[in-house]
Amino acid sequence: MHNAPLLAQAANLSALKIKLAVSEREVENLKKENTERPKVAFSTTLPGPVGAVGPFNVQTNLVYTKVFTNVGNAYNSATGVFTAPVKGVYYFRFTALSYLNSIAMAINFHKNHEILMHVGAFNTDGHHEYVCNGITLLLEVGDVVFTSLPKNYKLMDDANKSTTFSGFLLYPM
Repeated sequence: MHNAPLLAQAANLSALKIKLAVSEREVENLKKENTERPKVAFSTTLPGPVGAVGPFNVQTNLVYTKVFTNVGNAYNSATGVFTAPVKGVYYFRFTALSYLNSIAMAINFHKNHEILMHVGAFNTDGHHEYVCNGITLLLEVGDVVFTSLPKNYKLMDDANKSTTFSGFLLYPM
């Protein structure tokens, strides 16, 4: 009977060692999974300060050449186009600035050349006016997203880098 508590402790210790080994394997598997998970993120702005951008007599793609981050190299700073490297759910956001009187400012957001959003404002007081928006999308490999300045619209770029385009992979599918 004296040995019963010792046997119970030994059994508990053995069970704890097994649980520890299982937990350590799970941690290693999660580390490996995280290491192998695709990493995609970009954040950009217009080259600035350039002052007014537009108006143009045709819709014009916005090319953000000042790149803060481009993890995964999916954003092309020569074209302003992001190309999905993996199927997954992505989040994108964009901002634009205007501060000139009587300026119609807008940005279109495109997926594969289809306009998904049009966001605009009309500046009547000459003070800083911003537009911004964001969207979560399921993208297939090779899908593209970009922004454009609609025909006859204008926006501003300044030293504060107020006109931006960013996105990142939330999770692969």
